[in-house]
Amino acid sequence: MSKKEQERLFDQVIQANRGRLYRICYAYLHDKREVSDLYQEILMGIWMSLNQFRKESSVSTYVYRIAVNTAIKFATKAAKEPKMQDDSVLAELPVISETPSYEQKEQRLMQMHTCIQQLSDTDRILISLVLEDLSYQEIADILGMTINLVGVKINRVKKRITKLMEVHYGPL
Repeated sequence: MSKKEQERLFDQVIQANRGRLYRICYAYLHDKREVSDLYQEILMGIWMSLNQFRKESSVSTYVYRIAVNTAIKFATKAAKEPKMQDDSVLAELPVISETPSYEQKEQRLMQMHTCIQQLSDTDRILISLVLEDLSYQEIADILGMTINLVGVKINRVKKRITKLMEVHYGPL
């Protein structure tokens, strides 16, 4: 692949996947100030490996794999660095009433995102791919799992999120 072709493909891939890449970053990081650093790492990983793309899967699946692998490495490295824990975010979010307004829906989404952050790295990326509306087959390809295992894990993660929501914010 020529340099021009690689640049063109890179631009197309980034334009088509920018939002998804950011969501992967947010799914893996507890400290949102590190999102842009992770995003840059992912972009570098995509750029460096585009010429190795063998078209055995779709470009978006290939990009997801790079993003997930980079995010796992980045999050593992970030977790080893000492940081202050701030659980006050959970305490500040009130329970939502039965007839949610727009603001309450937004707040519920924030609460769910906070609960998702408490999941393991694998579970966070799995649920982020579900939220991206990917098929079980696409998720299986990205994570290197069987479709059946993906289905089982998705059900377990949903139950964990529901339980966390109930524990921290009351019945759904």
